[in-house]
Amino acid sequence: MINRKKTIAWITADYFIDVDFSIVPYLKKHSEYKIEWYVIKHQSNKIALPPNLDATIYTITHRGKDIRIIPEYYNILKRILENKPSFIYSDYLGMPFYYPILFYMSKNIPVIHAAHNVIPYKGWPNKRLMTWYVNYIFKNNQYFQIFSKHLLNYFNKNFPEKKVLECTMTLKSYGNTLTNNYHVDNKKINLLFFGNVKENKRLDLLINALTELPNNIQEKFHLTIAGKCDNIEKYQFLIGTNKNITTFFKRIDDNEIPELFSKHQYLILPYEDVAQSGPHMIAYYYNLPVIASDIKGFSERIEDTVNGFLFAVNNKESLKKVLTKVSNQDEKEYIRIKNNLAQYTHDNYSLEVISQKYINYFNSIKSC
Repeated sequence: MINRKKTIAWITADYFIDVDFSIVPYLKKHSEYKIEWYVIKHQSNKIALPPNLDATIYTITHRGKDIRIIPEYYNILKRILENKPSFIYSDYLGMPFYYPILFYMSKNIPVIHAAHNVIPYKGWPNKRLMTWYVNYIFKNNQYFQIFSKHLLNYFNKNFPEKKVLECTMTLKSYGNTLTNNYHVDNKKINLLFFGNVKENKRLDLLINALTELPNNIQEKFHLTIAGKCDNIEKYQFLIGTNKNITTFFKRIDDNEIPELFSKHQYLILPYEDVAQSGPHMIAYYYNLPVIASDIKGFSERIEDTVNGFLFAVNNKESLKKVLTKVSNQDEKEYIRIKNNLAQYTHDNYSLEVISQKYINYFNSIKSC
C-alpha cells in the first residue's frame, strides 16, 4: 500500500508543457501520490501556458548560458525543496547549470530525469555542449524516463545500471477546431508537414519526391508545409512554381493546430533521425494516419499499410512508391487504416494505460 504522504515535486519546463499538461492532472486525481506541480517559464520564450494550470509558475529572466541564471535556479529549487518531497520528477533540461545545482541541492532525494535528449544527432542544438550535458546527467543520476523503445535499447546498452521507466508521451490534444485559416482541396489527398523545419527532417526529400511524381499522380496530392523555417529560400527554390504545395513558414499558433490536423488525410514525417516526435503524437490524438521514414522512432509506432505507411529512410524512390500507393487508395481502404489507428491509440496511449506505467515506476523507487 502506498504511503499517502509521499510527495512528488514535478518540475516542468514551459517548452515541455505539452508533454505534461494531460498526465500530471490525471495522476493528481488518480494516484495516491501528492503531486506538487511546478512550471518554469522563461521570460524570453513566447510559449503560452494552458489556462487555469494547477501549478506554481516560476519565471526565469536570464537565458540558459548566462551565469546570472544560477541564483534564479537556486532560489526556485530552495522553495521547492522546502516542502521536503519524497522524490523529484524533472521534465526540465536547463543546460548547462540546472542539473548541477539540482543534484547539489537535492542531496539524498531521488531525482527522475525525463530524458527527451538521449542519442546525439544532427538536429541537436549546441550539439557539443548538449552531448556533454546529457552524458553528465546520465552518469550522475540513477532514475530516468525514456520515451521510446529504441532510445531505451540505446540507454540500457550504455547505462545498464540505471533504473528506467520506458513510457511514451501521452497524445497531444489542442482541443477542437475553432479556426478556418488553412485551405485544402477536398478533391485531393491532403498531406501535412508540420513543425520547425530542420535539416534532419528532410523536407527537401519530400518536396523532390512529390515534384518528381508523374503529373497524373502528383495532381492527386496537395501538400501543406506549416512551421518555422530558418532557410526559407532553399525550400521555395525546390518548390518553384508547383501549385500542389502551399507553405506557411511561420510559428503556428496553438489554436490553429486542431484545424491543420483535422483537415488533412496524412501527416508526413520524412525525418532521417528522431528522438520522439511531437507532431506524431498530435496526429494520433486527432486520428490522422502518418506516412514516415522507417527509422526506429517511427517504425515502433507505425505498422506499414495497417495504421500508416513507412518508406526507407533518406530514399526518395521508396517515398515515391509509397506516395503512388497512397494515391491509388480508395475511401474504404483509408477508413480501414483510420480505424486501425484508432484501435492502436486506444490500446497504447490512453491516459489510464500510461498513468499506470508512471505509478508502477514511482512505487519501485525507495524515497528518502
